[in-house]
Amino acid sequence: MKPVGSRQIIAGTVQVTLSSDRSQLVGNCPTCSSRLSVEIRCDGTFGSLVACMRCKQIYRVEPQGASTSPGLNPCGFGVSYAVVGQWNVPSIMEHLFDNVGPVNAVAGGFVCQPDEYHADFPSITVNQGARTIRFGLFGQYQEREAAAIINQVVSEFGSKFYLDLHPLVLERWEYRSEAKGFVLVERRPLGTLLREGVRRQARA
Repeated sequence: MKPVGSRQIIAGTVQVTLSSDRSQLVGNCPTCSSRLSVEIRCDGTFGSLVACMRCKQIYRVEPQGASTSPGLNPCGFGVSYAVVGQWNVPSIMEHLFDNVGPVNAVAGGFVCQPDEYHADFPSITVNQGARTIRFGLFGQYQEREAAAIINQVVSEFGSKFYLDLHPLVLERWEYRSEAKGFVLVERRPLGTLLREGVRRQARA
């Protein structure tokens, strides 16, 4: 049984229709009724997620009409963070097992794979020896869409466990039929500035 406090990152779906100039899909936020828009790219595709800046929720885009499917190929994004200072690994493991999904041992630590109650939630890999945490998301996402989900999880994760998290690297995978799976295609170093919210929590 899933705890009452457990929730999904994706708050729901927003119905969108083609704008009069056919340059974007538009709809209203299901929570606060603010106007939301999704840009249609030059190739006719569009993002599968949209964020409401007013109520700070992320919604899955649901076009009215079957002809507007994004048709994105599966891909993966992973962002690794270095943990600075004290951290309680057993407490993190217990929380993830109780609230997110099954936890399995891997070299140097463990990985938590989200269960069926946590659609669009990244996997979380903790390497205790290297003092890193990696958040990975696979599916039909654009980079900015995956980043929005990962950033939200990282913010809540850092605040809950009072962690100083320094971004280290972003990895991107693409599905290749010849490899019958995902292949790493990019590894990009990231900055080392802490988010203000996490710093304030760490000093509390």
